[in-house]
Amino acid sequence: MFQINYCEYNRSNYDCDLIYRPNGRGDYLFLLLKTPMKCYLNGQLTISRENACLLYTPGTCQHYQAVRKFRNSYMHFSTDLNFEERYDIPVNQLIYPDNHKMIDNILQSIQQEYLSKNLHYEEQLQLLAESLFLQLSRSLKQPVFEDGPVSSSLHQDFQNLRLAMLRSCEEEWTMDRLCKMSNMGKSQFYHYYKLFFASAPKAELIQARMEKARTLLTNEAIQVQQAARLCGFTNVQHFSRYFKEQFHCSPKDYQLKNGYR
Repeated sequence: MFQINYCEYNRSNYDCDLIYRPNGRGDYLFLLLKTPMKCYLNGQLTISRENACLLYTPGTCQHYQAVRKFRNSYMHFSTDLNFEERYDIPVNQLIYPDNHKMIDNILQSIQQEYLSKNLHYEEQLQLLAESLFLQLSRSLKQPVFEDGPVSSSLHQDFQNLRLAMLRSCEEEWTMDRLCKMSNMGKSQFYHYYKLFFASAPKAELIQARMEKARTLLTNEAIQVQQAARLCGFTNVQHFSRYFKEQFHCSPKDYQLKNGYR
């Protein structure tokens, strides 16, 4: 559980303002530093870049000063969770998440809930705090690819294409279509898809169609042939074969066994 003790969004102090708590404050402090700061960590001076994050643990010296302009968002909080192990976020050191805008937006929402105290605000604060640290953890655990920065820059484009395919799995997703959308040849496209997702596009497409089929077949108004068509199959035999491979029974038997027929 999280207890939010204080939160401010987009706070500006006077130039070169200094924060110095030699013994911390007895709780966690999460900072999003929007301007460069002189941070004294483990006895050493480090100057942060814009949009650095810093998570102080309870009892740790908090010592930082704006190089010039002072602006940040921050949250003091307590928790009974095994926080550092649960989220695997580095503590008492500067980190640079690539989704700092999203993190800042969550801090804004936390401040709003903290101040307004609307109905169920405590539950909402729990969800927002959880979301903040999940997003931070995800950002810091982005995979590193053997092909280096070129493949890293392609990852989001491939993820967007992959999600488009899985969301509309009933459509005809040929390799030619995927290659055209990615502006790549077949061997290059397959190489990157396998690198990013450790799977082949056809295998993931079939998996998405089977999961959709299982849901459709719980509707007693739908026949097997309709389910096949709605999942993108023009051949019912092919549909039944894939379904049986996935769920170890035919679509019809699945309906009968689960009382949907």
